[in-house]
Amino acid sequence: MNASDADELRALAEAYVAGELSPVQKVMLEDRLRASEETRLCFMAFLEVHAGLAWEYRPAGVELPQAERSIFLAPSSSLPSEMPNKAPSTRNRQLRSKKFLLWALPIAAAVVVLLTIARMWLPDESPSPAMVKASLHGQWADGGEVTVGSLLSPGIWELQSGLVEIETTSNTTLIVEAPAQFELINAMHGRLMAGNVVVRMPKGKSGFVMDLPQMRVTDLGTEFGVSVAPNGKSLVQVYDGKVRAESLSGPGSKELTIGESMVSKADGTLSPQKSPENRFIRKFPPRLHGQELGGVLYSRSKVDSVRIAPPAEPVVIDADLSEWNRRNAFRSACLPPYRDAYFVEGMMMYDAQYLYISAHVGDPEPMRNVVTDTMDFAGGSVIVRVSTDRDLGWPLKGSAANATSKRATNPPLPDSFSDRVVSIIMSHDAQSNKARMLLNYGFYHSDSVSNRPGWRGAFRKDADGRGYTLEYAIPWSLLNCETDPPRAGDVMAALWMVHWSDADGRLCRGQLVEVTNPQARSKPGATPSTFFRDGATWGRAFYLPKK
Repeated sequence: MNASDADELRALAEAYVAGELSPVQKVMLEDRLRASEETRLCFMAFLEVHAGLAWEYRPAGVELPQAERSIFLAPSSSLPSEMPNKAPSTRNRQLRSKKFLLWALPIAAAVVVLLTIARMWLPDESPSPAMVKASLHGQWADGGEVTVGSLLSPGIWELQSGLVEIETTSNTTLIVEAPAQFELINAMHGRLMAGNVVVRMPKGKSGFVMDLPQMRVTDLGTEFGVSVAPNGKSLVQVYDGKVRAESLSGPGSKELTIGESMVSKADGTLSPQKSPENRFIRKFPPRLHGQELGGVLYSRSKVDSVRIAPPAEPVVIDADLSEWNRRNAFRSACLPPYRDAYFVEGMMMYDAQYLYISAHVGDPEPMRNVVTDTMDFAGGSVIVRVSTDRDLGWPLKGSAANATSKRATNPPLPDSFSDRVVSIIMSHDAQSNKARMLLNYGFYHSDSVSNRPGWRGAFRKDADGRGYTLEYAIPWSLLNCETDPPRAGDVMAALWMVHWSDADGRLCRGQLVEVTNPQARSKPGATPSTFFRDGATWGRAFYLPKK
């Protein structure tokens, strides 16, 4: 640990002891303590100094058993040198400070502080704080099948498809609905970065903490659901008991009871919001309908570009593709044994007013999507991501990580926030029997619009009920380039994704990712389910001249 890091840690520790940590500083401190054993030891050494001072200046007559005194007065010869070596100067400085009187607490309070720190941030006694209890089409981001009975170590886990039930060593149940990215910190603490999770503790138990991007939810004896949308918007909904919701980037804390919901906006503002009872999947479906193939769905990208040509005749949006030139189509399928049943044949065209997209999707459970929130793509969808800004070129340099970066060595790039980098999410609403479209702009997805006027879309189910065709016309105005749309000769970025659902139209059963950059997708650790967050992995879109 260098001197700068040690000084920053000391400042956080002093604010912690003084009770002056802001919610953001608290999260920052927790992240640092979880990430480094050296940092934890330095922090504990700092607390030992203050515990010792509190003991020396305790009120007259306060005594503790020798065993408890040893908790904070034990020698620290094995601790790192950065902070302990500076302990005398810290002690002298605080003795000279009037504020020290606030820290000369009864020693019992110092013991509580140390025990709390040890419980929250020292490594969990169990190397595997959780186990997979049940899985329905569960698949990790690397393509591996979720195995019932497997142990989950602390760290970040990404569920690409399916529904997974996890039980921690504290007997807390987590029902994770794909696609989702979450972190297991220990048996009583988790973090959700994307997706849906339902948390249920045994009756009479409480205290499980779930962190969201802008909100901390603490269980007070309850069952609750939490959700993080692609744009970072966080939601908590209480099904039983109550929770405490706290903003992580500003003032605001509220206890919620049965039936209440709270959302946290990008600025950390908390506000109540009504949510439907079936917003979350709270238990495994009792049965599956239709044909059950079992296993998982996954693909391996082989297509690096899509060719976009002007139409030879007027395009009628009716899901009949007879006017489309199939010469520029690409076909991609899931890996065996699902190749023949789960596939996509994709095409794109353009003219001065519209971008046209069509797809024939092999799907044994077609057009069943009943999800009605920002995760509606999980119930079955086709997503086409495009850049319409020729100045950004190919490959793109933006990413979701870059959009949220605060490091001077990795400042946010224009690609990451460009409103001309657009995700076009197309799905069929089984409840209204209508096509729908959601647009997300940039990699941070801070701006989203649903069913904005001007577009046209149509779906048609295959005669044998084993697939569907979609056809869309999206005006360039919705892609923010109406004054300078793509033209012949342009080479820009694009990415295709297809999501399949279960028979109930809620669970993401699998996905296909296609039109990718061969160099980026071949890098170690590259997982297709994360390509949409990284522009460098997107393939090329060639805009062809009219013949």
